[in-house]
Amino acid sequence: MKNYIKLILIFLFAGLVSCNEDALDIPQRGVLEVDRTYENADDETVLSFIAAIHYKIHGDSFSDGNLGTTVSALSLRRHFGMMGGEFAEYFQYLGTSETSVYTLTWSYYYTIIYWCNMIIEQFPNNNVASEEVLNLAIAEARAIRSIMMMNLVQLYGNPPLADHIMTGEEGNTPAEESWAFIENELLEVAEQLPSKNGIDGQSAIGSRLSKEAVYAYLGKAYLWQEKYTDAAQILHNKVIASGLYGLVEDFSELNRYTADFCPEYLWEYDITDASGYELSQAGLFDAVNYNWSPNGIFIPDGLYNEGGFGQTAYPSDAFGVFMDEHETNGSTKSVRYGASIASYDELLDETLFSYSDGEKGMKSVGASNCEGYFRLKLSPRTENVMGSEGWSFDYLHNNICYMRYAEVLLNYAEAVAMGGSEGALSGLEALNMVRTRAGLPAAPALEMNNEEYGIKAERRAELFFEGIRFIDLVRWGDAPNVLADCGTYIPQFYGYENGNNSAPQSKDQWKIIKTATIGEGFKANKHELFPIPAVDLNNNPSLVQNPGW
Repeated sequence: MKNYIKLILIFLFAGLVSCNEDALDIPQRGVLEVDRTYENADDETVLSFIAAIHYKIHGDSFSDGNLGTTVSALSLRRHFGMMGGEFAEYFQYLGTSETSVYTLTWSYYYTIIYWCNMIIEQFPNNNVASEEVLNLAIAEARAIRSIMMMNLVQLYGNPPLADHIMTGEEGNTPAEESWAFIENELLEVAEQLPSKNGIDGQSAIGSRLSKEAVYAYLGKAYLWQEKYTDAAQILHNKVIASGLYGLVEDFSELNRYTADFCPEYLWEYDITDASGYELSQAGLFDAVNYNWSPNGIFIPDGLYNEGGFGQTAYPSDAFGVFMDEHETNGSTKSVRYGASIASYDELLDETLFSYSDGEKGMKSVGASNCEGYFRLKLSPRTENVMGSEGWSFDYLHNNICYMRYAEVLLNYAEAVAMGGSEGALSGLEALNMVRTRAGLPAAPALEMNNEEYGIKAERRAELFFEGIRFIDLVRWGDAPNVLADCGTYIPQFYGYENGNNSAPQSKDQWKIIKTATIGEGFKANKHELFPIPAVDLNNNPSLVQNPGW
């Protein structure tokens, strides 16, 4: 489905439906040119409109990381990772309703929903495209709208329900009403979307949502609402029992382009590796934005070394210590550990990493927002990078996955652990499928809080840098305690105290300088919800701000 990404039409579409910075103050549906475009679209154009939505979901890393005008799927992972204490680039919890991460996240989701609503409301007037293509496009737009609305409710509590093209005058919608809409929509449209034709059949439908993927998101919605029986039944009966998904045998394979459309990916963004799209598709600047900074450290072989801005490149000390303890099987680190992070000592171990130019370790300037651990999971690998005109033209051509089967198994295990009825696959078996693939011994029991094998610990390790940790901590009620000191200092890592990088030493020799900030950490009864952006409150008197803001 590489041809599915019709990028010229994407930009045409973006121009037709562009939104203001205030995502609720948007053009009305009566714009003649837009109406005619939708009414006269043929099958190829209809598919290009859906492709444009997929493009917007992935986002533009250049505009995000370099201009600060939008967020992207990867930058949301960055921000949520910072908020959840996964990275030494800590979130300081000093923001207001005007802070960009809050305003841009709001705009990102509502803009995607607006594009979906244009399809949902305009395509029924189309008499040119085939009925099959129109129905599939509308169903997928409804599914995406529901998923984006679910994210808004999780983060903002009671934002306006965007079940129509909005006027910008809508008030807050009670969360219960939005959840009911989300559930009903996902239930209905799932049956209107196709299943894969087999466990290896995703490539036949590309990045399009399948029936089972939509059910997986429905199970996630149930889990958030603590509807554990509903979550367990949907996840088992509609996704797990379908036999259409499975775990990739080698966890490290998930960081490679060879994993595109693998059995583990339920929904992914398809980045084409065809020539001619380098400057116009999502993926540009992904390699640079989310890479280690080569100004501070020598990059080992196999990892991209042309440039890097160091955004969420370095896990926090708390996460590094957790992984060091949790991911050890006897005296051996798990496969998942080796594919997720490395300590500074491990980077200098020539049995683990090689350096063709002979230079390794930290440079004199050190690495900011670093505490001696380095992210390997989803770090740009040389094999995944395309382009030959320098770092500003290089892009990652491995697909970006939004939901994996491992998360489905963990969601199911949690639903069962919290009282949901299990199916033919037990909750413990689901948990142990994930642990076994990681390279860890099977858990003896299904528990939430056990530090060695509990579901909370397993989710923390397995779903690292997938934008889930912060939301997990909030929904469990653990955030005020776990994140109490988040963002109270900024670390700078310089390697070893003695400056000798010829061989590994030990953590007690690390040189880290911590500069105190005015950050106060996560505050209960406030930071559980994002603030509704001030610009929307000022323009729309019907909106009410969240508590504490």
